[in-house]
Order: sequence, then C-alpha cells, then structure tokens
Amino acid sequence: MDENTNPELPRGVRLEDVHGTPAVLVEIAACTAVIHLDGGHLTSWVPAGQDDVLWTSPDAVYAEGESIRGGIPLIGPWFGPGRDGLSVPAHGWLRRERWELVSAERFHGWADGDADVADSDAVAITLGLRDADADPSGQGITAQVHFAIAADHLQVRLDVTAGTAPLELEAALHTYLSVGDVRSCSLSGFAGARYLDNLQDLAAFTQDGEPHLTGPIDRVYDVSGPVTVHDEVLERDILITPRSATRTVLWNPWSDGAAHLQDMPLESWQQFLCVETAVAKDGAVNLAAGETHTLQARYEVIGR
Repeated sequence: MDENTNPELPRGVRLEDVHGTPAVLVEIAACTAVIHLDGGHLTSWVPAGQDDVLWTSPDAVYAEGESIRGGIPLIGPWFGPGRDGLSVPAHGWLRRERWELVSAERFHGWADGDADVADSDAVAITLGLRDADADPSGQGITAQVHFAIAADHLQVRLDVTAGTAPLELEAALHTYLSVGDVRSCSLSGFAGARYLDNLQDLAAFTQDGEPHLTGPIDRVYDVSGPVTVHDEVLERDILITPRSATRTVLWNPWSDGAAHLQDMPLESWQQFLCVETAVAKDGAVNLAAGETHTLQARYEVIGR
C-alpha cells in the first residue's frame, strides 16, 4: 500500500506490518487493538486492565488472499455455501480481500441509534475495499467497515452495497469471543427462539431454556436482540447488542471438529465461543441494485 495515500493518523494509531502483513495498531490509554487490512479483520481488542476480548488462533495464517482464524472475520456477501448451497469460497470473499485505510480519528463519543454514547478516550477507524473491481462476480458489490474502539465498548459496523444487480445478501460479524473455558460459560437471550441446526442438516428447532454448551454447536438462531455470554472463569460478562441483524449464530467445533482444522491447535476450542451477528439463511436481506445494508454489533465487557 502506498504510504502517500494513507490518511493522517492520530496519536496512538499507526500502520505497520504485523505477522508480515499490513495492519492498523491502536495503542491508547483506554485499550489496544489490531486491525489487519487483509479481510478488514479486527484480531485483538484489549481494554485496559482486561484480558483480550477476542480470540485469535496462534496457528492463524496471515497472507493476502487468506482468511484469518479468529477475531472478527467479515462474512459476505454470502454465509457458508450461500443460499444456493453452491457458492465458493465458503463465507464469501470479503474476508479474503485486502482493504484500505480510509480514515482514523480520536473522538469522545459516537452515535448509537438515537443516542450519543460518550467515552473519554476512543478511536474510530474506517476501512474500505481497495477498488470497485474487488467483487469477483463483476457486479461491483462494495463495502466499508467502521470500528469504534474504546475501553468498555467496541462497535463494529459493516456496510455492504449491491452493485449493478439485485443482491440477496448474507453477511455476518463472525466474532470469536475469548473465554476462560467454553464449558464453564452460560448464555442468555436465546430462550424460546427458533433455530436451524447445521449439525442436523439445518433442521428447525425451538430453544427450550437457554443453550447449554456441552458439545459441538453450529446453530442459526432467529434472534436479533441483545445476547450475553457469562464467563465464570474470567469473571466477566460480554453483552452483544446487534443492530439491523436478523439472526445470531452460535458456533464451537469442540474437540472432534477442531481436529479437522489445520489453523486451530487441538485444545484451543476450549478458549473461544463464536457469537455471530448476522443476516443469514432464511434471514438474508434482499437489496436492490445500489442499495446498502448496514450490519452492526456493539460489544460491552461487564466485570463482576
């Protein structure tokens, strides 16, 4: 990336190579963060005095055209194999493109719906796809991702714009939350919701009570409101508040599934839970040519 095209960076933000690929580093009093330009991919958010809120695999692959295991992969414009079951690569091409830094600024609050959320020390970062030719279909689908990074709040917003043709959009913030031990975590916000179970050929079920994490899970819940992960080991709760989402996905491969993933150490499945804010499966969004959908999630760390 040509340094002469980079926007001016505020104090506490710099652009440099991490694992051999370009990344935006945030180091302010409130927190630290790492955003890789490959995939527009946030791989770390560490509020002051906390453990990292995101889990990234120590065996993750960092290279242009590859997807990083962990953090918050940007999924789209389809989810998994797509609505037709035939789309490749899995989870779309957004996470395989190299994005560019559009803007970076220090600020003291950001708009969240109709309310202003104040914070004394925060950074706003915006990335965009490098050019309109990134879409391999030739239809000119474009996207931007916006990060608002502070001490106890992280806000991620993905804007996807249809190109020259209508788009049945699937997208997700495929968030790997770092936990002390997934087997000691509990959840709230899912009770009574319908879900599709990807481990049972997408059969539909209704959640009886809250989900129990006792084995592999891969479910697409009809949940678009706040959900919480209660971490007994790290003694903290993580509240995820979606906006303009239709679904929430829960995923962990457990030991048998992790054994088939080359970029995930065998025992590391215990250290994360994916809670994904999404528009996916029967919750896809239909966009007219040139129309934009904004998918957003806000993460709050609540200590005990």
